[in-house]
Amino acid sequence: MMIKKIVTLLGIVLMLVVSCSRESEKLFNETTDAINEKPIVIAFAHKSVNSYFYTIMNESVKRSVEEKGWVFETSVADYDPIRQNQQIINFIRQSPDAIITTAIDSIAIEEVIIRGNEANIPMCTIDTNATGGKLAIDVSFDNYKAGQLAAEVIIDRLTEKYGRPKGKVFNAYGELTSNAWRLRKEGFEDIIHQYPDIEYIAKATEGRPELVKETLTQLLTEGTQIDAVHAPSEHPGRGLVEALQGADQWYPFWEEGHIILVTIDAEPYFVNLINKGYADAAIAQDVIAYGQITIDLLDEYVFENKEIPVGPYFVQGTYWENSYISRTKDGAKVTIPPYIINADNSNDNRHWAYTAEKLWGFQYNQ
Repeated sequence: MMIKKIVTLLGIVLMLVVSCSRESEKLFNETTDAINEKPIVIAFAHKSVNSYFYTIMNESVKRSVEEKGWVFETSVADYDPIRQNQQIINFIRQSPDAIITTAIDSIAIEEVIIRGNEANIPMCTIDTNATGGKLAIDVSFDNYKAGQLAAEVIIDRLTEKYGRPKGKVFNAYGELTSNAWRLRKEGFEDIIHQYPDIEYIAKATEGRPELVKETLTQLLTEGTQIDAVHAPSEHPGRGLVEALQGADQWYPFWEEGHIILVTIDAEPYFVNLINKGYADAAIAQDVIAYGQITIDLLDEYVFENKEIPVGPYFVQGTYWENSYISRTKDGAKVTIPPYIINADNSNDNRHWAYTAEKLWGFQYNQ
């Protein structure tokens, strides 16, 4: 009887030892797997952070990546397309899980997009895309429509002023190697050229605020009577403001001498100018949505080897809410719609400018 009890006890002890051993092995394997598991790395080859808009773009991608628990890496090319291409090549050598970029030169970047394709790395573009290569995701703005909306606002204001669309309109258009700026110019001119009584003055300013200021200042100094001014982005748009201020032609819309001012992007500084009456409108480009949409689609579809579906795409919390996913020969394309910010809606807290300045704490340096 005693021997039976001893055998039974030994059996129980042996079972416990085996069970503990298995649990320990399982725990060891799980720990080892966790240690060996490679974190998801997203590389962002950015064109610049020398403007508020591009600083917030970088922050948008960074926050979206880190909210997933992934690793964010970035490079900045300072508007040098050769440097940007080299930075993307360096990222390709490091084999991240995806590379996101906003092209400085839409044509020149094609070569490195193709290199990324050959390395089987999902290549994504935001804001400004590439003219060639396969893109897992291209999230872009309807730049042509934005140019049209900017011109339509100016037409409305000129009609209010003169009773019909007439006057002189100055457009400080940006570098045309940028697909975005080229489309904005084309959209703007598509509307303006419909009105023969409008004298259209277009000057290439390379997207440089100092050159915008110099060009408009020269026109005003020569005595050219300008009714409306436009810049395709608000970094160069600062040059319009400085030129008007320097020429003592800076008045709110309710005062005689007001020159109509319309820009594209809707940064906090220009939204504030709308509130003060100096700017008439800004066409909003929701820069914060770029990071959010790209990272969500990578997570939900690309990394799961699923095809991104074509059709309406809802983005909660935005002013515009509804966008659309289409498919081109180069890949899936999400188009963010432009919309007009004016005195009627400039204080809405769904604008990206409100989030960037009030919630994220990025103050616009004036």
